[in-house]
Amino acid sequence: MTRIIPGVQVEVVKEVVAPQLAPSGVLGLVGLTETGSEGIGRASSWSRYVETFGRASAFSIPAAGQALANGVFELVVAPVQSTTAVAASVDIPDASDEGKTALTIKARVPGPWANGIAVQIASRQTLGGDKVFDLTVLRGDNSEVLRKLAVDPETERPVAAMLQGSSVYCTCELAEGQQALWPKDGEYELDNGRDASSNEYIDALRTLANEADVDLVLVDVQSLSDAARVAKIYSEVVAHCEKMSSESKGRIGFGQLAPGAALNDYEEMVGNLVSDRFVLLAPHGVAGAVAGMIGKLRYFHSPTFKTVAGLGQLRRNFGVEDQRGLLKANVVPVVNQRGRGNIVLRGLTSDGDQISVRRVADRAVRGVQMLGELFIGRLNNETGRAALKQKLVEFLVQMEKDGALVPSTDGSDPAFKCDVYSSQADFQKGIVRVDLAVRPVRAIDYIYATILVQA
Repeated sequence: MTRIIPGVQVEVVKEVVAPQLAPSGVLGLVGLTETGSEGIGRASSWSRYVETFGRASAFSIPAAGQALANGVFELVVAPVQSTTAVAASVDIPDASDEGKTALTIKARVPGPWANGIAVQIASRQTLGGDKVFDLTVLRGDNSEVLRKLAVDPETERPVAAMLQGSSVYCTCELAEGQQALWPKDGEYELDNGRDASSNEYIDALRTLANEADVDLVLVDVQSLSDAARVAKIYSEVVAHCEKMSSESKGRIGFGQLAPGAALNDYEEMVGNLVSDRFVLLAPHGVAGAVAGMIGKLRYFHSPTFKTVAGLGQLRRNFGVEDQRGLLKANVVPVVNQRGRGNIVLRGLTSDGDQISVRRVADRAVRGVQMLGELFIGRLNNETGRAALKQKLVEFLVQMEKDGALVPSTDGSDPAFKCDVYSSQADFQKGIVRVDLAVRPVRAIDYIYATILVQA
C-alpha cells in the first residue's frame, strides 16, 4: 500500500515460533476392555483408566496397571472389537436337582483371564427366618464376599444387582422365566473363556495410526499359548512401528511369551522379529512394567539396570547362563538382583541396538518434521532457507544441551551437522533438501577395570 500523505507506515512480521514437541513416553495399548468399545481412549492415572474402561479391564489388560505404576506419561488404549472372544462363565444349578439352571455367573470381560475363578454358594437363614445365601468369588489370593443375597429381583439384595454393582470380576444372569429358582450350594469354576482372534487384535492395533504422539506400543494378548498366533500379532506390531517411522512418527513395540516358554522358544520367536523397533521381554508378565518404566525415563536415558516396580516375585528368575543366552539372542531379561530389586538387565531391541539410541533418533525425526512443516511455503528464497536452518540448529543444540546428542569421544567431530540447500533443479520442482547427521548418546554398559597390585 502506497502512502499519499507523508508519514510512517509500520508492518509487523511475526517470527516463526516452533510449538513444543509432544511428550515422549506415550504408550499405545491394545486389548480387550469392559467398556470404552466406542473407540480409542486416554488415561494418565489409574482412576481415569478404570472410569473409562471399567474395573475388570484391570485384569483383562494387566499391562495397563503395570505401566501406570511405573510412571508412563499417558496410556492411549485401543479396545479390541471382537466377535470371537468369549467371556468365561459357569451355570449354577437350582437346589431342587431337576437339572435346571438357577444362575449364570459370567466374567465382565471376554477372554481366558477369568478361567479358573471360583464361585462359592452357601445358603442360610437370617435371624428373621428369611432364606438367603452368601456368594464368594475367588481369584488367586483375592476374594469378594457378598452376603444375604436373594434371587428375586424385587427383594432388598437381589443377586444380579449386587454382583453388577459390587464385583470387579463377574456379573450374573438369571434363568429366563425362572427367576425364583434357588442356586444349589457348592463351589463352581468359571471356564470356556476364549481370546479374540489375531486379526481382531491387528485391526485394533491399526487404529493407533491416527494417534500421532504415541511412541511406545504394546498389544496385551491374553492367550499366548499358540506361538504361531503370537508371532503373527507381533509381526504386525513390527510392521506398524516401521510404517509409522516412515511417516516421522517413530515407535517401539514390546512383546512377551507364555509363562512356560523355554529359552529356545525365545530364541526362535526373536529370530522372526528382528527389528530396531521391537523389544522381546522375558519372563512373562513384565512387558507392561518395562514399557511403563521406559515411558517414564527421558527419551535419551537407557533402561539398562533400571528398577522396575510393581512386579513382586518374578514368574521365573533366570540364572547367569540363561541371562547370557537371552542377551545373545537380543531378548531383554528382567531379573532380580539383591539390593536392587527387579531390574532390566540390558535395554536392547531385537536387532541388538540400544533402545535409548532409537528413541533419540525418533525424537530428532519428529522435531525435524515439526519444524519443516512450519516453513512450507516460506522457502522460496535464501532468507527462508537460512531461517529453517537456524531453527533446526536451535532444536539440535537443545538436544545436545539435554545430553541426547554428544560429540565424538576425542572431540574431533561435533554432536550434529546440519545443512539446508536447494539446487536449481530442486528449486524448479519446489524442493528444499535438509541434510542432518546426529550422534545419539549411548549407554555405557560395561566397565573394564585394570588393577595394578604394587609391592
